[in-house]
Amino acid sequence: MISVFKNKEDCCGCTACYSVCPTKAISMKGDEEGFLYPEIDSSLCIDCQLCKKVCPIINNKKLKN
Repeated sequence: MISVFKNKEDCCGCTACYSVCPTKAISMKGDEEGFLYPEIDSSLCIDCQLCKKVCPIINNKKLKN
């Protein structure tokens, strides 16, 4: 399960994790300001790690010119 979701400041709200989850364990919930953040149903999570593989925050690689 992806750990970047513990702090919403560490999430860009791109919904990539939501889109890639094969069991639909991730849903997007709005905060008090209307920004969407992932919420995980751990009972549905199969720990496939796809959310970690697709996350741009975790996989922040500098582009080379």
